[in-house]
Amino acid sequence: MAQLPAPLNRSYRSKISQFLRHLEQQGQRWSALAPAAGEKRPAVLEAAVNTAIKDHGLDQGTRAAINQGFNLLLQGPSGQVRLAPVQPEHRTVMTQLPGTFDRSYRSKISRFLCYLEQQGLRWSALAPAAGDRRPAVLEAVVNTAIKENIIGEGTRAALNQGFNLALLGPSGQVLLAPGCPNTKQ
Repeated sequence: MAQLPAPLNRSYRSKISQFLRHLEQQGQRWSALAPAAGEKRPAVLEAAVNTAIKDHGLDQGTRAAINQGFNLLLQGPSGQVRLAPVQPEHRTVMTQLPGTFDRSYRSKISRFLCYLEQQGLRWSALAPAAGDRRPAVLEAVVNTAIKENIIGEGTRAALNQGFNLALLGPSGQVLLAPGCPNTKQ
């Protein structure tokens, strides 16, 4: 527990603590499941977390807490990695999205903010200045993360739609929303 990042919220800390107690009750140890350096998705840990949630009633948010707390990408049975931003600044960004904003786009932006947190970056350092629809640093971070398959291709379109941006991909196209024509910039 002492290795967890300081800004990790209390709810996530509690879920991780419950998982560790569960491991002890099952006669298992964290050290036997912990990922090797640089490993993002240790299969044994992923299986233990999924089993604890499915068969032993641990909270559904346990996986997200462990992912956030240990910078992992554990997946549930659906194949989805569920993450939510922890930084207050990033939670505020999420609340500023319109209530009618597309759920899949909201999820893509949430995942992008989680990616920023994992990289030690903040939205405020990348966010556009007033009137700047194509901040170069933000565009570069988004394109790199997409190229490395860390975030989905639709993240750029979600950011463009959610923040009225015109971020370009490597092809020089701006994706605004499904069904909208792409525009060269």
